[in-house]
Formats: sequence, structure tokens, C-alpha cells
Amino acid sequence: MKNVMLDLETYGNTPGSMILSIGAIAFDYMEGRTASDGLYVVVNGGGKDFGLHRDQGTVDWWKRQGTEARQVIELAKRAETSTPLPQALDALDAYVAEHGGADCQVWGCGSDFDNALIRSAYRAVDPLREPRWAFWNNRCYRTLKSFFPQVPIDRRGGTHHNALDDARSQADHAIALLRRAYAVKS
Repeated sequence: MKNVMLDLETYGNTPGSMILSIGAIAFDYMEGRTASDGLYVVVNGGGKDFGLHRDQGTVDWWKRQGTEARQVIELAKRAETSTPLPQALDALDAYVAEHGGADCQVWGCGSDFDNALIRSAYRAVDPLREPRWAFWNNRCYRTLKSFFPQVPIDRRGGTHHNALDDARSQADHAIALLRRAYAVKS
């Protein structure tokens, strides 16, 4: 599987925003399946110690979300339930390495969101640090969705705004979209 769907839960929507959690799931659209393993990491302090910032509009948005989704905020505040940003990025690198490394295509929701924010987090930790995948292998799930609006997303369980649950739903939807785009028969 050389495709990974990335989803972030954050305290902003621009590069440099604090990252509350990272979710990733590998998928193979030709086989029509997602990996049984996924990655879920809650980031200690959202990366504030590395200069990442909060956007008040997003803080206010989180206050309107469900109790289950908001749990990540409390988890990120405690060292025993979260991971420092450098180690969280190491975990993402290791997951991507298992699924294609530099050749892995990493999908995010929006050309300017998940992949851009995670790249900014790498640079906040170390100005020379790059993600494990090649920059030309960034992919935009939101753009893909726009090509086939008639293919609905099927949210099967999980918590809305949980990074791994959202990554899994988006990967399942991307599989359906890509199978349609490439006319892959079930």
C-alpha cells in the first residue's frame, strides 16, 4: 500500500498552527481496502513548545464540537496521554516508511491544510527536517472529492473529528472515488 490518508486535528487552519493529533491510514484503491493498522498520536501541548500557535476562531469552533471529539484537547495537555511533537513526527515517518517511504502518496484534505500544516510542524522542530515522503507525492483528497460529487462519503462509525477515524472515513471514500476514476470493477 503506497497511499496514506493523513488527517490532523488542530488549533488553526494555517501552517504554523498547533496540532492536537495526527491520524494516518494506509490504503490500496486497486484492492479496495485500508490497512488494518493505523496511526493515531496525540501531540503534547499541540507543539506550542516549538512555536506553533492557536487561532481563536478554531478554539471557539472546538467549543461547539461533541464531547468525544473534544477529549483530544485534554489528552494533549497531559504528558502521560500525549507525545512530544518530534516523536509524533517520528511515528508518522515510521508509518509512511512502512507504506512506501519517499514513494508513498500522502493524501490530506485540502491542498493547503493537512500536508501543509504537517510540513510546517516538521520545520518548526528543525528548519531542515522534511517529511519521509517526497513533496511531489502530496495528494489532495478535497480536490479528488470535487471531481465526483455524486459519490457520497459513507461515515461508518468512529468519532467525527478524531484524526484516525476521519482518516479512515476519508480513505474509504478516496478508494471509492479512485476506483470510479480508474473504472476499477469490484
